[in-house]
Amino acid sequence: MKKLTIIFLLAALAAGKIYAQQRVVISPEYPERGQTVTVTYDPTVPGAGIPATAAPVTLVFSYSNFYNLAWRMNMQRTGNKWTTSFVLADYTTFATFYLESGEATDKPAKDRHYEVAVYKNKVPVKDLALYKAYSLSAQMGKSPLLADKQAALYKEELKRYPDNYEAKLRLLTYEMNKATTTKEKERFRAEAHQVIADKFNSAPTTPGNMNKVTMGYLIIGENTRLDSIRRVVMERYPESGLGRDIMTGVVAKGKDTARQITFFENELKKETPENRESFMEMHEVLFRYYAVKKDSSKALYHARFMTTEKENPYKVITWQQVAQTLLDNTLALDTARSYAQRALDSVRSYPVGVIRHFPETGYIYPYADDSTRNAVYNKASRHLASLLGLIDLKQGLLAAADKHMEQAVDYYADKETLDNAEAYYQQTNNTAKLNQLQEFRKKILIEKVKKQRINRPAPLLNTFVDMKGQPVSAASLKGKIILIDFWATWCVPCMQEMPYLQRLYEQYKQHPDVVFMIANSGARNTLADAQGWSGNKKYTFPVYYNTDPAIGDKFKFNIIPASYLINKEGNIIFSNIGFEGPEVEEKLKQQLEILLHD
Repeated sequence: MKKLTIIFLLAALAAGKIYAQQRVVISPEYPERGQTVTVTYDPTVPGAGIPATAAPVTLVFSYSNFYNLAWRMNMQRTGNKWTTSFVLADYTTFATFYLESGEATDKPAKDRHYEVAVYKNKVPVKDLALYKAYSLSAQMGKSPLLADKQAALYKEELKRYPDNYEAKLRLLTYEMNKATTTKEKERFRAEAHQVIADKFNSAPTTPGNMNKVTMGYLIIGENTRLDSIRRVVMERYPESGLGRDIMTGVVAKGKDTARQITFFENELKKETPENRESFMEMHEVLFRYYAVKKDSSKALYHARFMTTEKENPYKVITWQQVAQTLLDNTLALDTARSYAQRALDSVRSYPVGVIRHFPETGYIYPYADDSTRNAVYNKASRHLASLLGLIDLKQGLLAAADKHMEQAVDYYADKETLDNAEAYYQQTNNTAKLNQLQEFRKKILIEKVKKQRINRPAPLLNTFVDMKGQPVSAASLKGKIILIDFWATWCVPCMQEMPYLQRLYEQYKQHPDVVFMIANSGARNTLADAQGWSGNKKYTFPVYYNTDPAIGDKFKFNIIPASYLINKEGNIIFSNIGFEGPEVEEKLKQQLEILLHD
């Protein structure tokens, strides 16, 4: 009977797999780079997680190195089926996805997602099994089986591609973690060191190879080795491009400015058209130095070397930085204007971001839809307009300055741009414009806050104690709007945020519907740490200590400070991760006001 039950279960699992394959069809069966892949979904097949009447259906990548594609792709309906198509770029390897329609999702199994694997002549391309191993954490979460399944895939990758450096190190790290004796651990660590040493010695002065070497030390958990391996390159190969880059960074950190300048000026005597790119950072350091010294001829000489004719997505940023430095030092303002205008004229021809650079394929850019692209370009152009306005002001061209500032202050303006406008109107004593700007800032913030609204159940707040160690009363929180902020005594941004939380608390401490919970997150802190915190004498908001080490997973944060606004029904409506500067006070205030008026 037991044997029959097992056979039945296996048959059911096999049938489920077949149905999943019938629900989602990926063609061609062995897709190659450069080909168009079509995903077809049939919700009428048994076991479908999305009703046949549901619309729309979205393909959601849960793991992907298909960087040129959106993470969410809308599918098109044809009869009972839904389809979407995309082209595989020349660097693509592997992706996983699931399908979504409203709250409904379709996956082949609870801990599995659909896959798009890339082949060459029906053979998986290099790194496919490695990336598949990486994808498992998105599918399986923190399953105790995760590490073993990943290790099996590392072995599969090495069986097909024995020279896969990253797979070797991942497997050795797995073996180190599984080892039960110190001797075993050290044996696997020694093997890992040898793998990394071989990689280093294969091309010690190639930047791409150095990236893999430093990544190797990160994989095996030896972060402290990164500086030492760079120092080896600097000392053994000082005349190489990589050695010179590392040496420039080390010297630039020194406090003896005169020594730095003498060193860089002497090094630049070795510059030739062939090795010029490796001297770029030296020119940048000297440009800033001579700008501060008000030596326009030397500053502008070095500025000319700060961009290259090669493909470089950072040119516009460099031109903007040169213009800003000249403006800050009231130096060569006509040239500053030229650089700013050049950046403004070119801003639409540059990408909205960079994923990374591969020697084989060049720069890889992220997917950006037209709306995102336009928003990024508009933001950059507004900032450059404000920069031009400040240059106009320094040159006494007030009419041109006014015009540039009018162009700068609109919906797309970022904080830095609005700060430029505020500085301009302060210097020109334009009180009316300053008042308008303040209202405009508030309007933009309110619109931004409204778009950030979410709605998900908050975790139970039953793991918090006050500074006397007494549990927080559930009754005291029921039916209240709760502002909870997670922090730790060692967190510098958290400490920077505290004065703004105090000012906000002063405004709402008498409100009967609002509760503040400034909660020590417990990460590397104890109740005694929270009790001994110096802020307890400085601030009057209520401080609590969290006793649950998994609170970050429950609230979904891994960076602090992290604040959440919970409505009277117990749902998280707003979340804020990280310290955002002085804006945090007004932002939290607007979030509170929205909940108070719901």
